[in-house]
Amino acid sequence: MHILIYYSKATRLMKKADLDLLLEESCSWNAVHGLTGILAYIEGTSENHKEARFMHVLEGAEEELNIVFEKIKCDSRHHQIVLLKKEHINTRTFSQCSIKHEHIDLSANLNLKAFFNLDNQLLQSEAFKGSDAALDFLKSF
Repeated sequence: MHILIYYSKATRLMKKADLDLLLEESCSWNAVHGLTGILAYIEGTSENHKEARFMHVLEGAEEELNIVFEKIKCDSRHHQIVLLKKEHINTRTFSQCSIKHEHIDLSANLNLKAFFNLDNQLLQSEAFKGSDAALDFLKSF
């Protein structure tokens, strides 16, 4: 059993129907391939500019995670995909597939503004990869 966590930037803002379709596609694929997890889609507004990020955790067999991650990297709904963690786990954290959508006013939540401004160097650092910060963030949903 393995866990895979990645972060990416949305190429465009998504409507509820887009997210519903993404959930349907993802959960169907994941059910067939024995994967569980959560996908967070977060829109933020800062200085009158709205953008969105994805953070996704997937759990399952390593081979299945490799296959789905290759598909994910080719998905045009996002870009700047950064693998945050991929490692062996003993038990699943998530028992099913789900998607969460949040809109956050970054000017009112300055501590979350850093989430939108994380650079790839920080995300790929050994200190960040060695922590459970991304998983703890996703568990908060």
